[in-house]
Amino acid sequence: MEDISTVMSWFSSPIYSRYWQHYQQAMAWHQRHRRAYQKAWEAAYGRGYCQEQQQQRYEDWHSAEEGQDGGEESSEESSSDSEIECDVSNMEISEELRQYFAQTEKHREELKKQQQMEAEQEDSYVPADQDLRGVSSWRSSTAPPSERPGERRTAEMKKLYGKDAPKILAMEAAMQLTFDRNCDLKQPKYWPVIPLKL
Repeated sequence: MEDISTVMSWFSSPIYSRYWQHYQQAMAWHQRHRRAYQKAWEAAYGRGYCQEQQQQRYEDWHSAEEGQDGGEESSEESSSDSEIECDVSNMEISEELRQYFAQTEKHREELKKQQQMEAEQEDSYVPADQDLRGVSSWRSSTAPPSERPGERRTAEMKKLYGKDAPKILAMEAAMQLTFDRNCDLKQPKYWPVIPLKL
């Protein structure tokens, strides 16, 4: 067997001094944080409540180690932690905080709109095992269009390209017609649009 001093000396080597310095700093921070947390609980609920909580947590950990069902107890504990009540009646709300809340609400609205648009786009996707020609007839409706076909597209193109918009629209139409003609002639099988999870 090796001498105990040789086994124990590897971690006291000067090579690891920086690691142990960081470790000591982290442990000191952890102890300060734990004391501050305990003082906050004592200030909020009194010293007796804090000791009960620590005893309850110890019992929870101990029962979990013994293999008992501690999942329900831990969820009850987390729900009781989230039920901490704060008195906000005399709290001042600054103008910056109001602006922050307004901006947050605006972002929520935008996110909802974006999610709705994505849901609508998802409905228009073509399943990989179906042909585009069959899907277009499946989605056709008998209701008349609400606006003239191409009117919105023409307005967007004029906004983007100015006086050259008709020329670019014509080029796009020519490319689309060429693509459609080749699809009709060769009738290719569509590649499935399935994300690769590598």
